[in-house]
Amino acid sequence: MKDHLTGATLKVELIPAPNETPFASNPAAKRYRIRVNGKTSTKVKEATLTEVFNRLRGWLVTRSRTLEG
Repeated sequence: MKDHLTGATLKVELIPAPNETPFASNPAAKRYRIRVNGKTSTKVKEATLTEVFNRLRGWLVTRSRTLEG
């Protein structure tokens, strides 16, 4: 993702996390390890797709509000 006004970029990589529970998991709740700009995420180590997209949406909203002034 790139903010064309400021040039700030955010590259998010999702790496499938191994299922470490002995129970069959829900495929919709699959978890991913997260890397941001090539580095392991420090705040959130693993997340579902829903959690990742909620954070990205929050990042975009925050940036747009900052630029509006």
